[in-house]
Amino acid sequence: MISVAATAVAVALQQAAVTGVVRDSTDLEPVAFARVTVEIPEAPPRETATDRFGAFTMAGLEAGDAVGVLTVDAFGYAPWRMELTQALDGELTILLRAQPIALEEIRVNGRRAADPLSSSPGAFVVDRELVRAQPVVLETDVLRATALSPAASPASDWVAAPFIRGGASEGTPVFLDGVRLFNPFHVGGFVAALNAEAVNRVTLLTGSSSEALAVGSLSGAIDVATRDGARDSFRSSGSLGIASLRMSAEGPVGRSASFLVDARRSYIDLLTAGLGTILDNSTVPYSFGDVHGKFTKDLGGVRRLSLTGYWNDEGLDSRPQDIPEGDAALGRASRAIWGNMALAAHYRDRLGSATLVDLSVGHSRFSGDYTVFQGKAMDADTSSIVRGMMGEYRTEVRLRRQSGNVTLDGGVQATRFEASHSAVGSEWDGSDPHDLFEAFDLSPAATRFAAFGSVKATMGGGFAVGGGLRADHFFGVEGALSPFAELSYQRPRWRAWISASRSHQALSSIRSEEPVSSSYLAYDLLAPVREGPLLRNSEVSGGWEGGTHGVRVRVEAFARRMDNLRLPVLNNNPIESLMLIEPSKRELGSGTAKGLESTWSWAPAGGGATVIGSYRWAKVTRTVGGRTYTPRFHRDHEGELSASLQRGGSTWSVRFSARSGQPTTPIVAFLPFVAYQSPDARAGGLYDDVLNFAGDYNSATLPPYLRIDVGWRGSKDVDWFGGGTLTPFASIANLFSLPNVVGVAPEQRRDGVTERVYAPQLPMLPFLGLEFRF
Repeated sequence: MISVAATAVAVALQQAAVTGVVRDSTDLEPVAFARVTVEIPEAPPRETATDRFGAFTMAGLEAGDAVGVLTVDAFGYAPWRMELTQALDGELTILLRAQPIALEEIRVNGRRAADPLSSSPGAFVVDRELVRAQPVVLETDVLRATALSPAASPASDWVAAPFIRGGASEGTPVFLDGVRLFNPFHVGGFVAALNAEAVNRVTLLTGSSSEALAVGSLSGAIDVATRDGARDSFRSSGSLGIASLRMSAEGPVGRSASFLVDARRSYIDLLTAGLGTILDNSTVPYSFGDVHGKFTKDLGGVRRLSLTGYWNDEGLDSRPQDIPEGDAALGRASRAIWGNMALAAHYRDRLGSATLVDLSVGHSRFSGDYTVFQGKAMDADTSSIVRGMMGEYRTEVRLRRQSGNVTLDGGVQATRFEASHSAVGSEWDGSDPHDLFEAFDLSPAATRFAAFGSVKATMGGGFAVGGGLRADHFFGVEGALSPFAELSYQRPRWRAWISASRSHQALSSIRSEEPVSSSYLAYDLLAPVREGPLLRNSEVSGGWEGGTHGVRVRVEAFARRMDNLRLPVLNNNPIESLMLIEPSKRELGSGTAKGLESTWSWAPAGGGATVIGSYRWAKVTRTVGGRTYTPRFHRDHEGELSASLQRGGSTWSVRFSARSGQPTTPIVAFLPFVAYQSPDARAGGLYDDVLNFAGDYNSATLPPYLRIDVGWRGSKDVDWFGGGTLTPFASIANLFSLPNVVGVAPEQRRDGVTERVYAPQLPMLPFLGLEFRF
């Protein structure tokens, strides 16, 4: 009787498909990248990982005996285990319990920062706990935290968005819940326009193979996934910092849905305006704000529906207030207004027993208006205006199925990009080296249709092979095929891999990264190419990673070549060249990048401490107009070390950054002279000037970069409003006020002496604030 039952269960298991969702047991948030293993005696184990929505599926299980074991492991959670004694026709909901953190003999049921290396080799994952473990620089910033990856290189302290493996911002799109965001930052790029409290995790995709196949970009992507609202109870939270006030609310809607709403608004303009009426001080005419909302509905098992909305705006108005009509005091005052919006919808379902299907639609739009007033009046005839608009419509269907040792992924995608960029007025004629733009007028649009698919097969002896293909058609330009292939070998404690890939895109930036102004302003304007060839990236990489006793190490080497880039031709003084240069004044160019990256993380079993470090050596070049040079944003050596320690109700953190100097053009001689400018120019008459004789472009380097940030967070329970937590925080950026620089240029003093003047990086600055949760 027992043998007959065993045989029946074994046959059923052969045909069974195990499907389910893994969630946090407290707030029911989906747990991504959890490892799911099915072990059946006398058969090789089957393993998969949960996707970004915590779902997994595994079909084609081979039976060896009547009893199988399903195990789920995720960083920061206690292992989950269940015996499979019968076939599973339905779907599992697996609740993982957070692994307690031992602090001075007190066990705290807090959530630990996840290991950023816990995903695939081509991804670096930063969750919200790791973001909060970094010292605050103005605001808790999800984009700055990605610089812990050795593949991510920030252009300067003033720009939060990183460059990936020698690529520029045009090749690394930022996605929010599946919809693309353009220029997702405030304060010129200093801080991300994304509320860290609403973010579940940020995945940095470093290449164009495997997970990045569906993106179709030159230099990976930054994928921001927001969390679902709490399912257990209504909650409110917020923070008060030196720059802004943030509030959020979340909670259940019925038994199977939830909502999350958060908003932020700076108050620098309001505060200085109030003080100005008392102290007769001038007002700082700048403000920013953003609002995000998400609704999630569980439809049973892996089925779910989510809706996301996002909006931000930003403004700067330096016009004097209450000036009489016709008053010349208006001078060169300026007004800038810009912002973003995005809408996204996602539906997840299951086809058959073990195929997951995802349908996503979205729309996003960025618009900006920058006006400089040159005369007495404010009408357009005496003003110079720069306007930019970018928008994208996106529809995508993806399928995923794992059967036995084979994982299949595929999908189709359609996008429509629209833009309208213009600059008018003599302010932008390019004759003044301090101008950022020149006159242009662009209204391009582009439609892209793509189909993509990949397969990964686990073979005997620890080997696995994978490959895929993306087929694109860019309407009005040309089509392209983007393949990738990979081979890996895995043992219980380590794995190694090698991969090769190619990718294409039609969007090109009209921004130049060479002037110093690009190190202070991150805003970009994109335009599709009007004719081929398409921008293309070809890349090979290989690496090794392993771990034991809470320590994980990843080492990866890469080499890539970027062809058909639209690059501005270098003029005689590139460092003071225009920041935005229209496509008609660009030429076909190329770029290369090669390097060695290493990352290590340590999280002791008892919790309370987290250490993450990285080092990267790389060489990056650009070639255009017959000249090959190193771009200004690149550094050959970069190292990061982040450590946090939790003791009692306090968390102490430190972040150490060491980098080699950026390239610069050496000045070998100065020639002072007296010049005469036409009375028709902006400033007529005689004036002293200096002629600089420079060496080869970017053949020298600036001084090395070194910075240490420290931070502290405290936590105190209070019984206000039914109970909650207050968390004061404080940090110091550049603790020792080290004189880091981002550029150098000669300047003539009043006494006639010419000297080198360095453009500074971030000085020592303190930041503080208070978070609250009820």
